[in-house]
Amino acid sequence: MIKNSLKPEITGTRSGYVIRFTCPDCSTENAIVNKSPRDHYKETRDAACKLCKKRSRIITPGMHNTV
Repeated sequence: MIKNSLKPEITGTRSGYVIRFTCPDCSTENAIVNKSPRDHYKETRDAACKLCKKRSRIITPGMHNTV
């Protein structure tokens, strides 16, 4: 059986085609560069920290969301 591991959800910031987030474990700044517009408009994505390799779910604010 496969265990469902709960990934920590963290909020990222969107600027152009770049999404930035800070790792909750080691506080390293990370960036995801999207190569296609379709990937850019996703609300969430899974990513790994470049330093400690901890996997997290990145929540990015949508274009039309008001918080």
